[in-house]
Amino acid sequence: MRIPTILAASILLLVLACGGEDGEQSRTETTEAAQEDQDGGGTEISEIVETAPQPLYPEGALDPAQVTPETPVSAAALYRAYFIWDGRTVMLQGYPDIPYVDSMMVEDELRLAAAPGDDQELATVSFTEIQNVPVTEDMLVTIRGTVDYYWTGELRLIEGSFVENAPPAQPAVETSPYVYSGETPLAVADFYEMFNVWKNREVLVEGYYHSTTTSTTDYGVTVRVDLAEPSDIYTKYVACKMAGGIPEESDSLLVAEREGTRIRGTVTGESFGMVGLEDCVLVNR
Repeated sequence: MRIPTILAASILLLVLACGGEDGEQSRTETTEAAQEDQDGGGTEISEIVETAPQPLYPEGALDPAQVTPETPVSAAALYRAYFIWDGRTVMLQGYPDIPYVDSMMVEDELRLAAAPGDDQELATVSFTEIQNVPVTEDMLVTIRGTVDYYWTGELRLIEGSFVENAPPAQPAVETSPYVYSGETPLAVADFYEMFNVWKNREVLVEGYYHSTTTSTTDYGVTVRVDLAEPSDIYTKYVACKMAGGIPEESDSLLVAEREGTRIRGTVTGESFGMVGLEDCVLVNR
Protein backbone atom coordinates (compact mmCIF):
# COMPACT_ATOMS: atom_id res chain seq x y z
CA MET A 1 0.00 0.00 0.00
CA ARG A 2 1.35 3.43 -0.83
CA ILE A 3 1.55 5.96 1.98
CA PRO A 4 0.43 9.39 0.98
CA THR A 5 3.26 11.84 0.63
CA ILE A 6 1.82 14.26 3.22
CA LEU A 7 1.37 11.44 5.78
CA ALA A 8 4.90 10.13 5.23
CA ALA A 9 6.31 13.58 5.74
CA SER A 10 4.38 13.95 8.99
CA ILE A 11 5.67 10.63 10.34
CA LEU A 12 9.22 11.59 9.44
CA LEU A 13 8.92 14.92 11.27
CA LEU A 14 7.49 13.14 14.35
CA VAL A 15 10.40 10.64 14.44
CA LEU A 16 12.96 13.39 14.07
CA ALA A 17 11.30 15.40 16.80
CA CYS A 18 11.33 12.46 19.23
CA GLY A 19 14.90 11.51 18.39
CA GLY A 20 16.00 15.08 18.73
CA GLU A 21 14.40 15.37 22.17
CA ASP A 22 16.06 12.15 23.34
CA GLY A 23 19.37 13.26 21.92
CA GLU A 24 19.12 16.66 23.58
CA GLN A 25 18.23 15.01 26.89
CA SER A 26 21.16 12.63 26.53
CA ARG A 27 23.49 15.50 25.75
CA THR A 28 22.10 17.41 28.76
CA GLU A 29 22.63 14.45 31.12
CA THR A 30 26.13 13.96 29.81
CA THR A 31 26.91 17.64 30.28
CA GLU A 32 25.50 17.61 33.83
CA ALA A 33 27.52 14.46 34.71
CA ALA A 34 30.66 16.02 33.32
CA GLN A 35 29.96 19.18 35.29
CA GLU A 36 29.50 17.10 38.46
CA ASP A 37 32.82 15.35 37.82
CA GLN A 38 34.46 18.69 37.21
CA ASP A 39 32.96 20.07 40.42
CA GLY A 40 34.13 17.01 42.36
CA GLY A 41 30.66 15.57 42.86
CA GLY A 42 31.40 12.46 40.84
CA THR A 43 35.04 11.97 41.84
CA GLU A 44 36.28 10.95 45.29
CA ILE A 45 39.34 13.03 46.20
CA SER A 46 41.56 12.01 49.12
CA GLU A 47 42.30 14.95 51.37
CA ILE A 48 45.92 15.23 52.52
CA VAL A 49 46.05 16.16 56.17
CA GLU A 50 49.35 17.35 57.60
CA THR A 51 49.85 16.42 61.24
CA ALA A 52 52.11 18.43 63.50
CA PRO A 53 55.19 16.58 64.80
CA GLN A 54 55.04 15.30 68.35
CA PRO A 55 56.53 17.91 70.69
CA LEU A 56 59.85 16.98 72.29
CA TYR A 57 58.45 17.94 75.69
CA PRO A 58 54.70 17.53 76.29
CA GLU A 59 52.71 19.94 78.38
CA GLY A 60 53.69 19.70 82.03
CA ALA A 61 57.17 18.31 81.36
CA LEU A 62 60.29 20.38 82.01
CA ASP A 63 62.18 21.40 78.89
CA PRO A 64 65.76 22.11 80.00
CA ALA A 65 66.17 24.69 77.24
CA GLN A 66 63.30 26.74 78.71
CA VAL A 67 64.39 26.63 82.35
CA THR A 68 66.49 29.51 83.69
CA PRO A 69 67.70 30.25 87.23
CA GLU A 70 64.68 32.54 87.55
CA THR A 71 62.10 29.95 86.39
CA PRO A 72 60.27 28.37 89.36
CA VAL A 73 60.00 24.61 88.89
CA SER A 74 58.11 22.27 91.15
CA ALA A 75 60.01 19.76 93.25
CA ALA A 76 58.16 16.80 91.72
CA ALA A 77 58.69 18.07 88.15
CA LEU A 78 62.42 18.46 88.74
CA TYR A 79 62.57 14.97 90.23
CA ARG A 80 60.83 13.45 87.19
CA ALA A 81 63.02 15.38 84.78
CA TYR A 82 66.24 14.42 86.53
CA PHE A 83 65.52 10.68 86.69
CA ILE A 84 63.55 10.50 83.41
CA TRP A 85 65.99 8.16 81.60
CA ASP A 86 66.06 5.59 84.39
CA GLY A 87 64.75 2.23 83.11
CA ARG A 88 64.52 3.32 79.47
CA THR A 89 66.01 1.38 76.57
CA VAL A 90 68.60 3.24 74.50
CA MET A 91 70.92 2.40 71.62
CA LEU A 92 74.35 3.99 71.96
CA GLN A 93 77.17 4.17 69.46
CA GLY A 94 80.78 4.78 70.46
CA TYR A 95 84.28 3.36 70.72
CA PRO A 96 85.59 0.85 73.27
CA ASP A 97 87.42 2.49 76.15
CA ILE A 98 90.36 0.11 76.55
CA PRO A 99 92.99 1.23 79.06
CA TYR A 100 96.67 0.48 78.40
CA VAL A 101 96.04 -1.75 75.34
CA ASP A 102 94.38 -1.30 71.94
CA SER A 103 92.21 -4.43 71.87
CA MET A 104 90.29 -6.70 74.22
CA MET A 105 87.76 -9.51 74.43
CA VAL A 106 84.42 -8.27 75.71
CA GLU A 107 83.01 -10.60 78.33
CA ASP A 108 80.45 -9.11 80.72
CA GLU A 109 81.26 -5.38 80.59
CA LEU A 110 82.29 -2.70 78.10
CA ARG A 111 83.07 0.98 78.58
CA LEU A 112 82.36 3.45 75.78
CA ALA A 113 84.20 6.60 74.76
CA ALA A 114 83.37 9.26 72.20
CA ALA A 115 86.46 8.75 70.01
CA PRO A 116 89.22 6.17 69.53
CA GLY A 117 91.81 6.44 72.27
CA ASP A 118 89.73 8.89 74.32
CA ASP A 119 90.34 8.24 78.00
CA GLN A 120 87.07 9.79 79.16
CA GLU A 121 84.64 7.00 79.94
CA LEU A 122 81.11 8.13 79.05
CA ALA A 123 79.09 4.96 79.57
CA THR A 124 79.49 1.51 81.08
CA VAL A 125 77.54 -1.41 79.62
CA SER A 126 76.90 -4.63 81.54
CA PHE A 127 75.95 -7.84 79.72
CA THR A 128 73.83 -10.59 81.23
CA GLU A 129 75.80 -13.31 79.44
CA ILE A 130 79.46 -13.65 78.50
CA GLN A 131 79.90 -12.16 75.02
CA ASN A 132 83.41 -13.25 73.93
CA VAL A 133 83.43 -10.49 71.30
CA PRO A 134 86.82 -9.10 70.22
CA VAL A 135 86.99 -5.30 69.88
CA THR A 136 89.67 -2.71 69.17
CA GLU A 137 89.81 0.89 70.34
CA ASP A 138 89.15 2.20 66.80
CA MET A 139 86.09 -0.04 66.25
CA LEU A 140 82.75 1.76 66.20
CA VAL A 141 80.27 -0.37 68.14
CA THR A 142 76.55 -0.07 68.73
CA ILE A 143 75.09 -1.27 72.02
CA ARG A 144 71.48 -1.54 73.18
CA GLY A 145 70.73 -1.56 76.89
CA THR A 146 68.58 -0.28 79.73
CA VAL A 147 69.59 2.81 81.66
CA ASP A 148 70.20 1.92 85.30
CA TYR A 149 70.61 5.11 87.29
CA TYR A 150 73.42 4.82 89.79
CA TRP A 151 73.75 7.04 92.86
CA THR A 152 77.12 8.39 91.66
CA GLY A 153 75.43 9.78 88.54
CA GLU A 154 77.45 7.61 86.15
CA LEU A 155 75.79 6.55 82.90
CA ARG A 156 75.29 2.81 83.17
CA LEU A 157 73.42 0.38 80.93
CA ILE A 158 72.35 -3.10 82.01
CA GLU A 159 71.14 -6.08 79.96
CA GLY A 160 73.38 -4.91 77.12
CA SER A 161 73.59 -6.45 73.67
CA PHE A 162 75.59 -5.75 70.51
CA VAL A 163 73.62 -4.40 67.54
CA GLU A 164 74.94 -5.45 64.15
CA ASN A 165 74.64 -3.45 60.91
CA ALA A 166 73.27 -0.40 62.71
CA PRO A 167 73.18 2.87 60.73
CA PRO A 168 75.57 5.61 61.85
CA ALA A 169 74.25 7.86 64.58
CA GLN A 170 73.16 11.29 63.42
CA PRO A 171 75.19 14.06 65.08
CA ALA A 172 73.38 16.27 67.58
CA VAL A 173 69.98 14.74 66.81
CA GLU A 174 67.02 16.56 68.36
CA THR A 175 65.23 14.18 70.65
CA SER A 176 64.03 13.82 74.22
CA PRO A 177 63.04 11.05 76.64
CA TYR A 178 59.42 11.58 75.58
CA VAL A 179 59.87 10.89 71.85
CA TYR A 180 62.94 8.65 71.65
CA SER A 181 61.92 5.05 70.97
CA GLY A 182 65.28 3.35 71.51
CA GLU A 183 65.28 2.03 67.95
CA THR A 184 67.83 4.44 66.46
CA PRO A 185 71.46 4.81 67.56
CA LEU A 186 72.60 7.89 69.43
CA ALA A 187 76.21 8.99 69.66
CA VAL A 188 77.34 8.22 73.19
CA ALA A 189 78.64 11.79 73.61
CA ASP A 190 75.25 13.27 72.65
CA PHE A 191 73.35 10.98 74.98
CA TYR A 192 75.82 11.64 77.80
CA GLU A 193 75.05 15.34 77.46
CA MET A 194 71.27 14.75 77.52
CA PHE A 195 71.60 12.37 80.46
CA ASN A 196 73.49 14.99 82.49
CA VAL A 197 71.59 18.04 81.27
CA TRP A 198 70.53 19.03 84.81
CA LYS A 199 73.90 18.53 86.48
CA ASN A 200 75.63 21.71 87.71
CA ARG A 201 72.62 23.85 86.77
CA GLU A 202 71.29 26.56 89.02
CA VAL A 203 67.55 26.16 89.54
CA LEU A 204 64.77 27.78 91.52
CA VAL A 205 62.72 24.95 92.99
CA GLU A 206 59.34 25.32 94.66
CA GLY A 207 57.68 22.78 96.90
CA TYR A 208 56.12 21.87 100.22
CA TYR A 209 58.51 22.18 103.15
CA HIS A 210 58.90 18.67 104.52
CA SER A 211 61.68 18.83 107.10
CA THR A 212 65.11 20.08 108.09
CA THR A 213 67.99 17.78 108.92
CA THR A 214 71.12 19.00 110.71
CA SER A 215 74.22 16.80 110.65
CA THR A 216 77.47 17.36 112.51
CA THR A 217 80.60 15.64 111.21
CA ASP A 218 84.35 16.20 111.19
CA TYR A 219 83.78 18.46 108.19
CA GLY A 220 81.39 20.72 110.06
CA VAL A 221 77.65 21.24 110.34
CA THR A 222 75.41 20.49 107.38
CA VAL A 223 71.84 21.76 107.15
CA ARG A 224 69.54 20.08 104.62
CA VAL A 225 66.00 21.15 103.74
CA ASP A 226 63.81 18.57 102.00
CA LEU A 227 60.90 19.52 99.76
CA ALA A 228 57.79 17.52 98.93
CA GLU A 229 54.62 18.47 97.02
CA PRO A 230 51.31 19.80 98.40
CA SER A 231 49.53 16.83 96.83
CA ASP A 232 52.07 14.35 98.23
CA ILE A 233 53.49 15.77 101.44
CA TYR A 234 55.05 12.49 102.60
CA THR A 235 57.27 11.91 99.55
CA LYS A 236 60.47 13.92 99.44
CA TYR A 237 61.64 14.95 95.97
CA VAL A 238 64.45 17.48 96.47
CA ALA A 239 67.19 17.67 99.10
CA CYS A 240 68.67 21.16 99.48
CA LYS A 241 72.01 21.46 101.21
CA MET A 242 71.94 24.96 102.58
CA ALA A 243 74.84 27.35 102.13
CA GLY A 244 74.64 28.23 105.82
CA GLY A 245 72.38 27.98 108.82
CA ILE A 246 68.70 28.93 108.72
CA PRO A 247 67.78 32.10 110.66
CA GLU A 248 65.21 31.60 113.39
CA GLU A 249 62.68 33.82 111.65
CA SER A 250 63.00 31.84 108.40
CA ASP A 251 62.76 28.57 110.28
CA SER A 252 59.47 29.70 111.83
CA LEU A 253 58.12 30.74 108.44
CA LEU A 254 58.99 27.36 106.93
CA VAL A 255 56.82 25.63 109.53
CA ALA A 256 54.02 28.19 109.43
CA GLU A 257 53.79 28.38 105.63
CA ARG A 258 54.98 25.06 104.25
CA GLU A 259 53.46 25.38 100.78
CA GLY A 260 55.15 27.49 98.15
CA THR A 261 58.62 27.33 99.68
CA ARG A 262 61.19 28.46 97.12
CA ILE A 263 64.87 27.56 97.30
CA ARG A 264 67.61 28.37 94.79
CA GLY A 265 70.56 26.00 94.45
CA THR A 266 72.81 24.06 92.09
CA VAL A 267 71.93 20.51 91.03
CA THR A 268 74.76 18.16 91.96
CA GLY A 269 73.20 14.72 91.56
CA GLU A 270 71.27 12.14 93.52
CA SER A 271 70.98 12.61 97.30
CA PHE A 272 69.22 10.03 99.49
CA GLY A 273 67.01 9.06 96.55
CA MET A 274 66.15 12.70 95.82
CA VAL A 275 67.52 15.37 93.52
CA GLY A 276 70.42 16.92 95.39
CA LEU A 277 71.01 20.67 95.40
CA GLU A 278 73.94 22.44 97.02
CA ASP A 279 74.78 26.03 97.97
CA CYS A 280 71.07 26.55 98.58
CA VAL A 281 69.43 29.73 99.84
CA LEU A 282 65.84 30.42 100.83
CA VAL A 283 64.16 32.83 98.45
CA ASN A 284 60.81 33.60 100.06
CA ARG A 285 61.05 32.41 103.65
